[in-house]
Amino acid sequence: MRHPIFISFLIISGICLFASCDKWKDPAPTDDPRLTNLYCNNPVAVNYNVGFPGKPDNSVCFFPSDLFQGTYIVKDSVYVSTSGLFLQADSFEITIVKYSDAKIGVTGFCKSGLQLYLTAGPTYIASMDTLVSDRDTIHAGQMLCRELDTISGTITKDRVDSTLLHINLQIVNDTGITALIGNARKK
Repeated sequence: MRHPIFISFLIISGICLFASCDKWKDPAPTDDPRLTNLYCNNPVAVNYNVGFPGKPDNSVCFFPSDLFQGTYIVKDSVYVSTSGLFLQADSFEITIVKYSDAKIGVTGFCKSGLQLYLTAGPTYIASMDTLVSDRDTIHAGQMLCRELDTISGTITKDRVDSTLLHINLQIVNDTGITALIGNARKK
């Protein structure tokens, strides 16, 4: 007889406890007058959440492709990759244009006006897109100035000097592999 009374007491206590609980409801949001600074709330942007806490305002955002666009004077050196033998030094002009928040195009490496495509990231590094690659291709990358030339590598924006780019590219052609290393200064 003790068990039915005890079980009944537990059931009634459980029902009373369950009926007395209300589901939590969040209070209506309020504006905090202390939060006056604006911050970028777009995760693709370079300055995502910089200035948080504050008020989200995506008009203050800047994107990886914004870092690179402009006209630059390149001063580079060309080396044989396998031996490090210096081949030549050169200077020329390149132009970088923005296609989207992350995609950029670079002209100036070829006299024909061929455009190279890169993907820029929030880490201030733009990597050459791989457009020529299959299982028979040893070195993937993009065609450079002629069908026998393939280029790959990165262009890095200097975090201290906003007018400076660091270029580190590898060119593979029928005569071997060369490294194009240099800097570019914004005009």
